[in-house]
Amino acid sequence: MSWNISAASEEWLKDFVSRMKSQNGVLDGPIGGGSVVQLSDNMVVKYGLGVTAQEAATQDFAYQHANHSIVRIPRVYRFFVDKSTGLPYGYLFMEYLRGWGLDHLDLNIHTDIIPRVASIISHLGSISSNSQASPGPVGGGKPQGYLWSDYGTCTIFRSIEDMNTWLNKRLALHGKSIDLTSQRLVFCHLDLCRRNMIMLRDRSIGLIDFGHAGFFPRFFEIVSLEYLNPYDPNYTGPLRAAATQQLHLNEEEKGLIELMHQVVSVNLRFIHFSGEEYAHTHSPPEVIPPPNAKPPTPPRPPTPSSSRSPPPPPPPPKSDRQPPTSITPPPPPPAQLRSSIGQRA
Repeated sequence: MSWNISAASEEWLKDFVSRMKSQNGVLDGPIGGGSVVQLSDNMVVKYGLGVTAQEAATQDFAYQHANHSIVRIPRVYRFFVDKSTGLPYGYLFMEYLRGWGLDHLDLNIHTDIIPRVASIISHLGSISSNSQASPGPVGGGKPQGYLWSDYGTCTIFRSIEDMNTWLNKRLALHGKSIDLTSQRLVFCHLDLCRRNMIMLRDRSIGLIDFGHAGFFPRFFEIVSLEYLNPYDPNYTGPLRAAATQQLHLNEEEKGLIELMHQVVSVNLRFIHFSGEEYAHTHSPPEVIPPPNAKPPTPPRPPTPSSSRSPPPPPPPPKSDRQPPTSITPPPPPPAQLRSSIGQRA
């Protein structure tokens, strides 16, 4: 069977995806808001509520600008949104990268994985855009991912100053502030967990799932590594160290990393709405005194007069009714009733 992905109607493609899902099942998902179904030897579709036009545009940018000898990016063939059910289901048709997920490979055997992923981070951090001066996905949109809470930013950053405002509202709860206007915006993936990378048969590494990706300061990639997968410390810890070394982060960037971790901690503690208002999910954080603050004065020991036992409580008020001195037993039942009771026995 031959078909043209560009010429096929959306209705035909939706029906074809449904038939292939019934026939082949899913390769992956739902992860990142979408399921992945193989359509042919060289094509898959990722579809679902979390699959967006900004993800498709960002992946296509990465395919166009990345060095494929360092990292393979699946080519985007087509994208559309189906709203026939009342909800926006995105359909992203892309190249099928056949291989093994890095999460299925033993890092003790494949010792080249971590330094190679660190090189991918360094390479992506060298890619910038001349046409986009605002942080976020390619073409604009609301950033998503670990750095922005479960709901994303809920707003679009039109400039770095907009991002500063969003971050500083959260840092204000810690009495801190951040300024990123001096930082260059580069391409960051921000979801480099092992399940999002594939070892191809020629041992090149493929990168998928661009739902969190976009243009940000390069050290954002280092911050995101802290929150990828708490159950994969043998990957995230060494990768963070290797990538930090390859990027040659300066002292300013290292300080900004610590501030971004505080932003994430606030996002975990509070729910924010529309990027402007927020509600507590837990009690507000304690106010941390500055380093030169005097320690609190300990309470005074009790004085002899205050150490006496408190007086006993007053007796209850007396009632006008006096309790009976004896209890009169009830009269015996009549003879007829005693007779009937005996018969039942």
